[in-house]
Amino acid sequence: MLLKASGHDEPGVSISPVRSELFSHLVVLIACFGILAGALVLELPDADSSYVRLFGITLPNICTFRAATGLPCPGCGLLRSMVSVMHGDVILSFSYHRLGLLTIVYVFLQFLYRLGFLLVPMCWARFVKFGKYLNRGIIVLGILFFLNWILTLL
Repeated sequence: MLLKASGHDEPGVSISPVRSELFSHLVVLIACFGILAGALVLELPDADSSYVRLFGITLPNICTFRAATGLPCPGCGLLRSMVSVMHGDVILSFSYHRLGLLTIVYVFLQFLYRLGFLLVPMCWARFVKFGKYLNRGIIVLGILFFLNWILTLL
């Protein structure tokens, strides 16, 4: 985390994040909100379809990896899985993608971290520590996505 003294280089001056870091927290906060809101607003697919709907309009299934190779990508089914989780159907979520629940939990934790960092400046030190755990978590999640993909291909 980049910190700089606001004002002059005097002892006792409060330390705050630089403006670019606050901006990056805001960007990630907006992205997480978009993912969570999108998963809540999208409708679950019909039993005979794998396409999600937005306000009754069926959205196309666009996966360039699958179109190019014929193989499922590591995230195939993830959107449907996250939509299922947000609508309370965890069992159906696992049938679409094994990591949908874990992904939505991670996005929610990122949302809380970024929101807290921006709204509660007196607790920045605690948020930085929590952010380090989230940074490690994305590495674990990436490894799990790779392993899940290998299992899917077998």
